Amino acid sequence: MRLTLLRASPAEGWPSMDRYAASLAGALPTVLPADWELRMPLPPAAPALPYAQLLTRALAYPSWARRQRGDLTHILDHSYAGLLAALPAERTLITLHDVAPLLFPGRRAGLSGLLWRRAWGHVRRARYLIADSAFIAAQIRPRVAAERIWVAPLAAAAHFRRLPAPAAAAARQRYFPGDAPLLLHVGHSGERKNLPALLHALALLRQRGTPAVLLQVGGRATPALSALIAEWRLNDAVRFAGPVPEDDLPALYNAAAVFVFPSLYEGFGLPALEALACGTPVVAGDAASLPEVVGDAGILVDPRAPAALATAIAGVLDNPQRAGELARRGPARAARFTWEGC
Repeated sequence: MRLTLLRASPAEGWPSMDRYAASLAGALPTVLPADWELRMPLPPAAPALPYAQLLTRALAYPSWARRQRGDLTHILDHSYAGLLAALPAERTLITLHDVAPLLFPGRRAGLSGLLWRRAWGHVRRARYLIADSAFIAAQIRPRVAAERIWVAPLAAAAHFRRLPAPAAAAARQRYFPGDAPLLLHVGHSGERKNLPALLHALALLRQRGTPAVLLQVGGRATPALSALIAEWRLNDAVRFAGPVPEDDLPALYNAAAVFVFPSLYEGFGLPALEALACGTPVVAGDAASLPEVVGDAGILVDPRAPAALATAIAGVLDNPQRAGELARRGPARAARFTWEGC
């Protein structure tokens, strides 16, 4: 039996999808029957032209996927579900990481919006859907028969762990030098990540006399976010690092006093699990899949209440005993999620 994994193109720059592909491909050989062959070919490269990546996904990738298909084919990113136009649906699985575009549509016009609508039209044709969380499974059950849905929670990669203090200190020095308590957020800066509430919570903390600072990794300071930073006089207290090397992430988690993840919507919320694995106290939104991931190893609050976020963060920064207890719970919680289990 030949199993082919069709991954998202690394050129599209989605670290979470790259990590999912690498981690799943690394764990599968330990659980597959001995007579199964596993392949994960690299998708076709796009030319250096405007919109080339999206056009390659829509036009070149499907015909290439038809030639690469196995006896069983697993599309690892649901936004590539359009590949089903070139694959036998009864021998195809798709991992559905979220249905965020249905809830946070952003720009409906344009090529990206068209490709998403096309992908969603194909998602329900797959033989089975694999959901990252019970939350996502519940969201799609009204649209897909329950017997076709499997829940397979993700896991933190092995390099997300507690590190020696010098490694954390060096990362802090590179990305946000200083002694102020460091808050960390990892992810993009789209609407569902709820960064305005996090900035508001930071402003409240500083108004109360807590000199915390925020490092945002993976996103960018949009004009709207920059305006809020200026309005709340946070220019010296917030830095957007953009994408960082994978090897730097564990040290940044370790350097943070609190990892804050006030998302309104997550299909799983892998950064929260990575922070737990590193022993970093987590304050997260009590929404979507995050209670499944964080459990009682972190603090869950209403993500739409900046004052509650600020109070929860202060409760960690001002209480070393509480911070130490969360630091102990985190790795134990993260250890319950494995890629072999996924």
